[in-house]
Amino acid sequence: MEELTDRKSYLKATNADGVCILEATATWCTQCKAIAPFVEKMVKKYPDARFYKYDTDTAEDIAQELGARAMPTFNLFKDGDIMGGVTGAKAEALENMIKENYDGKVVEPE
Repeated sequence: MEELTDRKSYLKATNADGVCILEATATWCTQCKAIAPFVEKMVKKYPDARFYKYDTDTAEDIAQELGARAMPTFNLFKDGDIMGGVTGAKAEALENMIKENYDGKVVEPE
């Protein structure tokens, strides 16, 4: 998963066509580590979506713009518009948000 480190990379990622999911994370965040395997599953299951993460401690400008105060926080963008967000390690809510906005192929895990 590509890491966004500054406002320029954030704008490039979120203004592109299609669906992109941003995860606000931090190296010290235990919930981020707990949901990481599920996020990796989503990356494989929804291959036409783009997944990015950013560290709230080093990419403070992105965190501030998206209002990320708790980790993990997921924001979904579609065709440059923010469509929703999920705060916390809530796997079901995250997948539901992706399903509601995703138009690409779905690869069911074996």
